[in-house]
Amino acid sequence: MQYFDLHCHPGLKTLFQVQDGTQKSPWENLEPNDGIIGNILESQSSLKMLTETEGFSLICITLHPPEVGMIDQVVISLASLLGYPKLLSRTRLDQMISQECLYQQVFYEELNNLTGPAIDKNGNLIKKNIRFLKRGEQFDNNDPKTLQVIFNIEGGHTLYDQKNKVKDISTVKKNLTDFIDNKSYKTLYITPTHLTPNQFITHCYGNKILSKGRLLPKGIGITSHGKELIDHAYSKGILIDVKHMSLVSRKIFYQYRKQFHPKKPIIASHVGITGKYWKFFPDYYPYNKKKSYGYKATTSAIKGCLAGTQYYPLSINLYFEDLREILNSKGLIGISLDVRILGGQNPFNNEIKEFFSIEEFELLTSSNSANQIDQLTDKFINNKINNGNTTIDTTDEEGQESDDIGEATQELHDMGKPSALPSIPKDRPNYKSHLYLVLNHILGIYKFTKDEGMKAPWDNICIGSDFDGLVEAVDCCKNSAEMPQFAQSLIAELKIIEAAKTFEYPLNLSPEQIIKKIMFANARDFISVYCK
Repeated sequence: MQYFDLHCHPGLKTLFQVQDGTQKSPWENLEPNDGIIGNILESQSSLKMLTETEGFSLICITLHPPEVGMIDQVVISLASLLGYPKLLSRTRLDQMISQECLYQQVFYEELNNLTGPAIDKNGNLIKKNIRFLKRGEQFDNNDPKTLQVIFNIEGGHTLYDQKNKVKDISTVKKNLTDFIDNKSYKTLYITPTHLTPNQFITHCYGNKILSKGRLLPKGIGITSHGKELIDHAYSKGILIDVKHMSLVSRKIFYQYRKQFHPKKPIIASHVGITGKYWKFFPDYYPYNKKKSYGYKATTSAIKGCLAGTQYYPLSINLYFEDLREILNSKGLIGISLDVRILGGQNPFNNEIKEFFSIEEFELLTSSNSANQIDQLTDKFINNKINNGNTTIDTTDEEGQESDDIGEATQELHDMGKPSALPSIPKDRPNYKSHLYLVLNHILGIYKFTKDEGMKAPWDNICIGSDFDGLVEAVDCCKNSAEMPQFAQSLIAELKIIEAAKTFEYPLNLSPEQIIKKIMFANARDFISVYCK
């Protein structure tokens, strides 16, 4: 069997050391044995893993300079807690936080680390069986022993022309053009927003262990700069990834794409599903509190389509209407292998907190939200865009409430704590339950299409692991090297589910056919059409 990953970060952890030639290599397997927070700091998709795992012949590697707000909130906390100076250099972190190293610089440092000499941890050259595809080159299916690479870009901030803002949008567009035309690497998509407020698109809350501060959403929808970035990306043959867009932003984007870019498929690169329809949004957040920074709202998960599973209900995941838009566009959905995104960290009926900008939450909970979205879209199309209050007060942030601090701290310490289940190996206590979390999202998408009378999604799903993106990987697949065993486990469990009739619909394809398509064939076929 062959394997593919739509979204992984083998170069990200090389960026947290001073870039003086002594930084970690993306070919090195990092093994800090950080038992406190699971496997977040360990390598999950190093180039060594990817090239040595039989069957990996095509990969989509993510280029992503970490945002200042993300580093300040997450990485320094991890560094101070765990004390791994060889992996997280304080000097380097200070350089990025102070923006002595600008986003464009860090972007190209990651690119150079990935495409440069293949060196192991002892400084020895590795014989490379890797090829970074150039634009115009096609994937060679007759060369299974070579890992063929295409890229994607995560975060529009990557293209900023100043420290943390856009001075001139033409320079931003030029930065993308320079990479596409001059470097000429085959690039599939861009994710215009990420985990902190930016000057393109309002993001959705994406808690990375700690909350508040500069990780909270600001403003409403898509800015005029965001519109220009979307149009320019499409003009360069780059698709748009809706991951990390706020719900209002996604709604505007879907309408805009239908009118002006109807032949462009939509990508959702590393996601799960909420198990809900967005039309019932006000019902999901009956308890909310308006704060100076936005709305703090509480929701809870609903049961999955497989016994013992649930969905992760926050808007960083896809609602059923999102699925309809993506599938109707003939797009591609990458299933994340992050425990949190799959709903594996919150027991059913536990309260889960989410944060929204004031403007977006009040729109989404209003009685005429659909009409307001239409009006925003019309203004967006006609360049009469008011993105609301996007001011980030970094000098006098409102303090976190004590329960938020306590929850964040507890989550940090619980991430690596095993839960005892019978007959499961001690080193993988959640292997089977996590396997079912993955299947719950795959079958949940299929169930939606059956319920709605749509074409089955078996051509539109793949894996978008987010490995090495500072995530806690599922027990059933902790890294890329385990993809073959993971695939066989999925097939075996699907056969059990099918035989026991514990899923309400017939699958229409055999478990082997479904998993082979998800693991590789769907992405290969999609890329052959949409990535030139």
